[in-house]
Amino acid sequence: MTSFATNVLNPLVRGTNLEREDARDALLEILNGRVDPVLIASFLTALTAKGETADEMTGFIDAMMSTADTFDVGSDAIDLVGTGGDQLHTVNISTMAALAVAGCGVPVAKHGNRAASSSVGSADVLEALGVRLDVSPTTVRACLDEANIGFLYAPTFHHALRHLGPIRKELGFRTVFNVLGPLANPASVERSLIGVAQRALLDDMAQVLHARGVRYVILVNADDGLDELSLGAASSLRFITREGVTTSRLDAPSELGVRHDVASVRGGDLEHNVGVVRSFLRGEPSAVFDVVCANAALALMAAGRATDLRSGFTLATAAVRDGKAANALERLVEVSNA
Repeated sequence: MTSFATNVLNPLVRGTNLEREDARDALLEILNGRVDPVLIASFLTALTAKGETADEMTGFIDAMMSTADTFDVGSDAIDLVGTGGDQLHTVNISTMAALAVAGCGVPVAKHGNRAASSSVGSADVLEALGVRLDVSPTTVRACLDEANIGFLYAPTFHHALRHLGPIRKELGFRTVFNVLGPLANPASVERSLIGVAQRALLDDMAQVLHARGVRYVILVNADDGLDELSLGAASSLRFITREGVTTSRLDAPSELGVRHDVASVRGGDLEHNVGVVRSFLRGEPSAVFDVVCANAALALMAAGRATDLRSGFTLATAAVRDGKAANALERLVEVSNA
């Protein structure tokens, strides 16, 4: 513990960045249960205050993946996930968008957890809808085959993170693990749509993803603070492929001719958010329906199924209104519990 405080914590408090290998070794100490919870909380706080570098994040992912139960679901699967930590307490946009994308026939390996810095996490809402969380890679593959969507519950695959979960929840603010989770999908997906709460992290996250050789990932941060594609403001994007990183701006409200502010997609407790998901799957017109389908459209671009936002939006809305997104959830519940 003294060594961790001296070699890791003290430099961070002084604003010194860790090298990739040092970051990896520091997190391995934590994941192996060799660091006191007080020091872990200080570590997370110091990192958040300093701001994480691309090298640090890459080292942390090295540690996470080396201790995780990983498997491969193929190059076509996609994840839709957000870093969280925007403190806007919206409904579960990426979870609903994942169901819409699955309804379009795209395999979705959705990585997620219970709420840490948000009100209701993806795992919380899916469990309340009947999805079994603690399933094996074999069951996840079966869900992908039969429902086009499987849920990878982070504690099941990143079991060593149990040392961090309670501390993150107590801290209540965004930590580096809000960022690392979306970058460390245990199914090794090569395509993702990742919402980012802090614009300053876009370039570092893009560097990490490019170094990892992803096929096509889109990072999005909205001007109104949303860690999703917003219909209330323009958004900053990073497109990451094996060729490199492209920076772009997208005014989705103008592109789609639809505008809703953040307040219109604010969530509530678990019961409220579950009700919102069910209303969405019924195709009921609402701000939530539009915002979710806009995010599904961006994911369909990352999946190679749409050439632009407008065509992706058309595909996503049709999948929901035709009942295909609802069918994906129904089959996910059945297969995950089989």
